[in-house]
This record gives sequence, structure tokens and C-alpha cells, in this order.
Amino acid sequence: MTTSAKVGAYLVGLAVVFVAAIGLGSAVGPVGPAGERVESPAQTDVHTETDSHGETNH
Repeated sequence: MTTSAKVGAYLVGLAVVFVAAIGLGSAVGPVGPAGERVESPAQTDVHTETDSHGETNH
């Protein structure tokens, strides 16, 4: 077995393990206490009249 075949087989095996973990995690869902979830505040587009140095434009 050549080196490239060994590396390829390793990468394929690694991909299979990751796909199986994602599938199992999706099937099971969250486990244990979820705790308090804090949602981030909504992003707002606030435009001020300052240049890049923080000085106001007059």
C-alpha cells in the first residue's frame, strides 16, 4: 500500500467519523441542562458623522 493510499484511506475514515458524529448529534439533540440562553442584541446601522480618527465633521 502506497503512502498516498494510506493518507487517502485515513482522510476518508476521518470524514466518515465526523459525518457519523454530526448525524448522531442531530438525532440525539441537546443533552443535559441547557442553562440560561442569552440572545445577542439586534444589530443596528448607526452612522455618525465622524471621520476615521473620531473627530466630528463640521
